Amino acid sequence: MTNPSSYSGWTRRRWLTQQGLLATAFALRSHRLRNGPASHARGGAHGKILSTAQLAARATRLDPVPWQALAQHAVDVAHAAGVQYVDARLTRVVVHRYNFRGGIGSADERVGIGVRALVGGYWGFSASAVVTHDEAVRLGQDAVAQARENAKGTPWTVELGHVPPAMGHWATPVRIDPFTISFEEKEDLFNYWYQCALVAGVDYVRDGTTSWACFVRHERVVATSEGALFTQTVYESGGALHCVLYNAQGGELARQDVHNVSMAGVGWERFLDAKIPEQYPQIKEELKQKGAILSKPAPIGQYPLVCDGATMAALVQETLGLATQLDRALGYEANAGGTSFIDDPLAQVGHLSVAAPMVTLTANRSTPMDLATIQWDDEGVAPQPFTLVKNGVLTDFQTTREQAAWLAPYYQRTGRPVQSHGCAAAEDAHGIPLQMMPNFVLEPSPAAIGVADMVSDITEGILVEDGTILQRDSQARTGVLTGTLRQIRNGRLGAYLQGGAILYNAPELWTHVRAVGGAATQQVCGYSRYLNDPDMLWFLLHGLLGKGEPLQRTSNSVRAVAATIAKQALINPLRKA
Repeated sequence: MTNPSSYSGWTRRRWLTQQGLLATAFALRSHRLRNGPASHARGGAHGKILSTAQLAARATRLDPVPWQALAQHAVDVAHAAGVQYVDARLTRVVVHRYNFRGGIGSADERVGIGVRALVGGYWGFSASAVVTHDEAVRLGQDAVAQARENAKGTPWTVELGHVPPAMGHWATPVRIDPFTISFEEKEDLFNYWYQCALVAGVDYVRDGTTSWACFVRHERVVATSEGALFTQTVYESGGALHCVLYNAQGGELARQDVHNVSMAGVGWERFLDAKIPEQYPQIKEELKQKGAILSKPAPIGQYPLVCDGATMAALVQETLGLATQLDRALGYEANAGGTSFIDDPLAQVGHLSVAAPMVTLTANRSTPMDLATIQWDDEGVAPQPFTLVKNGVLTDFQTTREQAAWLAPYYQRTGRPVQSHGCAAAEDAHGIPLQMMPNFVLEPSPAAIGVADMVSDITEGILVEDGTILQRDSQARTGVLTGTLRQIRNGRLGAYLQGGAILYNAPELWTHVRAVGGAATQQVCGYSRYLNDPDMLWFLLHGLLGKGEPLQRTSNSVRAVAATIAKQALINPLRKA
């Protein structure tokens, strides 16, 4: 059977041809598919039914010229009032979502204009969903008025430093804009994948929410009083695909994530290149092997951990990633996103050992396919890669233009320029730019150390795969790590452990790293703000995402290698006394 995802010439006609090949085998199955038409797509806050033509209209790229004129006009109005600095952002975000089980989808669109002004060391900000000439004037005036009112407080100085004016256009380098692919054709491919899975004897998790696809195009125009005027288009494509093997009674034997469709800064090629049907036979065999392995309740105690790359990515994101945000470390996010266990930045940077000597953590906004990759941040800064932790020592923080000056004594002492790392971002024009997450890289060992090598060195321990942070405190210090847990005994893998979770203390955990894996153990995890609704609700309830008041969320990626960590506490909330 031809695999449509193995070539770029995939079309609806070819998918329909494949249906004849599948019909005989598929007729033997009692599972009934729902192939929802494109008219099931819903758009906007009102859930209005949209036709495919309306979806296509919403997916059309905007003309940047009139938006640039509006942004520049808002800046001119505010700057004429004598402010220190002003910027204006116009954004349009289009999001299409699909369910892999049945193809039911939704479409959302959000537009807006936001103006930020600086007067006497204080910011004023005003935003609206009405994108017109008159509204741009009003917002510029309103932002200045707010800044002047705020400046009546305690005197404060804001130093933004010099930034060359950003000019031009940039877009995520996608091969195929996903919004040029019709709703029907996307549905067809996803339904084809599902039918192939059933023919191969594999199913998707049946809750209907955990296997989904999402496409995002975020168009942004920025103008500043320093002469910057640029247009930026950022794409996200991907989703979550969870395969499962059921027994004859409908009970779940084992499940497995398919990683090569997770959210990334790519286009429709994310799915064309995935070759999902080709993976089903191997997935089925792996699921059968998993289902045959003994499971037992997790035994409480202290155990060394071997964590795969995905688990280390989650730990990076929710511990060091949060702790090295300078505004959190200084307490400015105490009533919103939280604070940091690194709480005296100027005294600690360059001196504090936050991890074992083999740990180096870098950050960037330039790695291809990663979710925080851009050409310019929301302040017109062209970011450069930087190192947060080098050989276990804290060496820097994530910064914006204003925040870079807060670390000036350290930068000057070490002979480094006082400049932003380009971490200013807002969810869209309705939010004021804040310091948000860049992409992170937990650097690999120069030695070719694999997960199997790490396991072989453990006498009694736990392998943690596909780990996630179930809960953490507001300082990013303590939390609960969960995932697929498997017993290690005498260098060999044993039973899966049910009900287990790891209690961690971040400073202790990172200083107890005993080995990091080689480049072959690296996994890429995308933390997209465009999760499907049930997942987003779960994250919000646990406070794992977001910053500012009102809450804002942005996307980033983490590339992390596997690691061995000395003894950590294993708990089992399901254990009976």
